[in-house]
Amino acid sequence: MKQQRNIQDYQLLCLAEQKAEGRQWSLLTSEEVSDKLSLSKLQTARLLYRLKSQNRILQLQRGLYLLPGKLPPGKLWMPSPYEALWAYMNWLGAKWQITGTAAFLKYGFTTQIPQTISIYNDKISDTLETSSWKFVFIKINQTKIGNIQFFSMSGGIEIPYSSKARTIFDALYDGSRFNTAIESINWLISIKDNKNDIQEFINCCLIYGDKQTICRSGFILEKLGFDVSRILKYLEPMKNSTMISLVPGSRKGKIEKKWSTIENFHFTNLD
Repeated sequence: MKQQRNIQDYQLLCLAEQKAEGRQWSLLTSEEVSDKLSLSKLQTARLLYRLKSQNRILQLQRGLYLLPGKLPPGKLWMPSPYEALWAYMNWLGAKWQITGTAAFLKYGFTTQIPQTISIYNDKISDTLETSSWKFVFIKINQTKIGNIQFFSMSGGIEIPYSSKARTIFDALYDGSRFNTAIESINWLISIKDNKNDIQEFINCCLIYGDKQTICRSGFILEKLGFDVSRILKYLEPMKNSTMISLVPGSRKGKIEKKWSTIENFHFTNLD
């Protein structure tokens, strides 16, 4: 029995190496494994479960596995999370970009090493967790995917991140998710001397933003001395009597009717 298991293990890893075509990994479905190795569904399930339990392959979703592109002789195997992510997203045919803490680190807004990699995408809302890292997939409308900067990895892989300006917008727009309501304003202030980044941030607000984000952004940018006429023109049809706290939480503070905003947090470098 043990010899048979060893043979099946070897055959599966050889199949993965053949399909990898020189890459460090390959994707296989349980149906492919069953067909190529002439195994029953039960045999296939046992084989995949055994290797997954031994940390020799990675399950991305039910029936889909990431395997090493080269036989690891008796060694545990764990791909780069970014390789696994790239393989999975491309298999899904998704439009996607990395945001959240991984993007904050990429642009120097934080030194925190991300335990979770957050991904905007147009296919799935899900969480994938291994012993080493965790993916959180945030499904959004395809029209909300954009303002991307690509970073190259070995093997010709291009990893899409939210651009610097889009990352600040994400931190403001999704502040409750990323716990960045205050930080996002400080990060916006930090790019005030880069006109290109500021203009891209304004574009992000007008393309992807909701009323709350647009009001907060307009309030901050006007305080910083920028021309906010585009934002005011865009905001006009959205205006109503509802007042928005500059930072979610307290509703005590100076009211700015122009932006329907309550200045409930004082940023000294806004003045």
